[in-house]
Amino acid sequence: MTINRRTMLSAAAIGVLAVPAIRPAHAQSWPARPLEWIVPFGPGGADVLARTLAPFMERHIGNNARIGVVNRTGAGGEIGFTAIATARPDGYTIGNLHSPAFLTIQHERQARFTFDSFTYLGNVETETASIFVAPNSPFRTIRDFVDFAKANPRRITIGLPGLGTAMHLATLAFSRAAGIELTSVPFAGGGLARSAVMGGHINAATFGTGDGVAFVREGQIRILGSMSSTRSELLPDTPTMREQGIDVVAGTDRGLAAPAGLPPAVRERLSDALASAMRDPVFLAAARERGMALNHMSGEAFRAHLAAQAEEIATLWRTNPWRQ
Repeated sequence: MTINRRTMLSAAAIGVLAVPAIRPAHAQSWPARPLEWIVPFGPGGADVLARTLAPFMERHIGNNARIGVVNRTGAGGEIGFTAIATARPDGYTIGNLHSPAFLTIQHERQARFTFDSFTYLGNVETETASIFVAPNSPFRTIRDFVDFAKANPRRITIGLPGLGTAMHLATLAFSRAAGIELTSVPFAGGGLARSAVMGGHINAATFGTGDGVAFVREGQIRILGSMSSTRSELLPDTPTMREQGIDVVAGTDRGLAAPAGLPPAVRERLSDALASAMRDPVFLAAARERGMALNHMSGEAFRAHLAAQAEEIATLWRTNPWRQ
């Protein structure tokens, strides 16, 4: 058989035309195996969010999708964030991305990820920080707490879901605003900090307002105040810190991300599934029951929001670093 230039060009053209036909077929067959959803913190808070949302993501992804939630804890979330960033960008690894935690780590030490290491799928929740104590605590109000701390610097132990996390920075901001010094006790997650304060092992704990709602209602812990601009609809009788004379507003964004370089068709499927899940009436009811402060942003909006926050964090680190 003689192969001439025309034959070669025709073969090349067929090859080029075939590529667009292959890619949609691949996208349609995804997912062909279970996805792994990485949670960088322990039980409670982010873990509850992931396990509540995952079944609805499965439903809206389609193709009989299955998602396994895995906790990769340690180093203030760095181990989990690194696992998300360094996974293969094939759509089979997603995970919680918490801000400002993943931003602060990049200033504190040499991380294996940067801002551009992720594909941003969307924000899920914006959780304000609150200070909680045990039901039998002598601190009945935030004024009791502050007065004791001023008279006894560093005597109060306060639990945090890791150093450099949003709740750690919120506690530092609260301490500066109140003019007090506390002793921070880091844990691998908000749930562990909550258990420690409930068990009387520490004097107080800072974690998400919504993460404590059910336990406050059951009388297992007591909330002294929220670091929000307005009172929570979930706990309308709880005053904000501002209402109690301490000017501080702080919290965390909890979104969903995948490794950078995700195929556009897969990224769209995941982002659309997240948006659809967050409109699902059954999920909304479950989220309300669990005290989640839902705040959906598209992937593009989430990325822009975090980019602005990254600039603020960089300025804060230069002027007032939270680690020495």
